[in-house]
Amino acid sequence: MGVDFLNSVQGIMLELKSFDKKTVFSVSTTTKQQDSSYLTPVRVCKDFVLAGCVIFDQKNLSDLLREIDGHVDIILSDSEKKIPLDANESNYVLAKNISQSGKVTISSICFHNIKTSHVLEFKPNDLTVNAVWSFLSQQLNYLHGKKVCILGAGNIGSKLALKLSECGAIVSLYRRNTDKGNQIVNGLNLIKSDGGETEIVFYSDPAKASAMADVLIGASSGAPIIDEHMIKKVKRNCLIIDLGKNNLTKEAIKIATQCSMEIFRADVTPAIEAFVYEVLKMQDILKYSCGKRDLGFCNIVSGGYFGGYGDIVVDSIGNPVRILGISQGDGVLKQVLNEKDKNHIQKLKQNFNI
Repeated sequence: MGVDFLNSVQGIMLELKSFDKKTVFSVSTTTKQQDSSYLTPVRVCKDFVLAGCVIFDQKNLSDLLREIDGHVDIILSDSEKKIPLDANESNYVLAKNISQSGKVTISSICFHNIKTSHVLEFKPNDLTVNAVWSFLSQQLNYLHGKKVCILGAGNIGSKLALKLSECGAIVSLYRRNTDKGNQIVNGLNLIKSDGGETEIVFYSDPAKASAMADVLIGASSGAPIIDEHMIKKVKRNCLIIDLGKNNLTKEAIKIATQCSMEIFRADVTPAIEAFVYEVLKMQDILKYSCGKRDLGFCNIVSGGYFGGYGDIVVDSIGNPVRILGISQGDGVLKQVLNEKDKNHIQKLKQNFNI
C-alpha cells in the first residue's frame, strides 16, 4: 500500500463528499492475494454513496484508516479472517487483549483505530453468495430441478451450494481435496432441512460433476478450474459464472464463445447496496423504534423487543402509527383479545391519533 494508493483514497474521499448523501466506505480483503491493494467502484444510490478498497497486507493499514476516518459517515469493516494479521506496534495492545494467538482481524483493527466515523462489520463472502443466488434465481426463473455444478467448495462455494440446494436445485460440488470435499458435502446435507428433495453430491472428477449442468460455476481462489472438457459436458444453453476470478482457461473461454454460451462475472452491486440499506434501517430501528415504553395505562413495544403479556406491539415506540397486535408474553401475538386489551388499544389510538 504505497503513496499512490493513499492519494487515490484521498481522491475518492473528495468524490464522495461531492454528493449530498450519506457516505459509506468498505475495507475488505480476499483469499486470492495480489501484489497491491485496489479501490472498488463508486456506487451512487438514492440515499447514500458507496466506495471501498480491497487490501492484501496489513502494512500501513493504519495510514489507510487515518485517510478515511471522519471523511465518511460509515466504514464497513471485513469481519472475515482471510489474510494473516499479526500484532505490530500499532495494534499490539489490541491483539494482546482480544487474542491469545496474537492475531487480529481487519474489523478489530478498525474498531480500535477509527475514532470519528461509525464502524460496522460486514461479510463480503455472504454478499457474493446472495448476489449469485439472486442472479441465478432471476436468470433461470426458478431454481427447482436445475442442475448446478460448483467447482470449488470453499467458504463461498459451500454456502452457495447449500442455498441453491435448499431451493430444490440439483447441486454437484467439486473440490481438489477429496477428503475435505466429502466432509463438507456431508456436513451441508446434515444442515439441510429434512424436507429437502435433493442432496448435494460430491464429485472427485470435475468433468463428471459438470455433466449436463444448467449452470457451471467456478469458485476457486483464482486458479483456472473450468477447462474445455467441462464446457463440452454441460448443456448447450448452460450459464457459466466466473465467481473467483480467472476461473476459466483460455481454451474454455474460446469454446464457450464459439458455442454461444454466456459467461458472467459475479456482480455484488445489488447485494452490497441492499446490505447498506439494511444497515441504515437497523440503525434507525435501534435508535428510534426498538424497545419498550410505559404509557401509564399499558406498555408498547416495537423493533423486535420481546413484549410481556398484554403489551401492545406497534411499529415505533417513539411515534406509533400502526398497531400490530397484543403480546401473549411468549413471543407470539394473541389470537383472541379480552376487554382490557381492547380498551388499551382504543386509548392508544386516541392518544396518538392512530
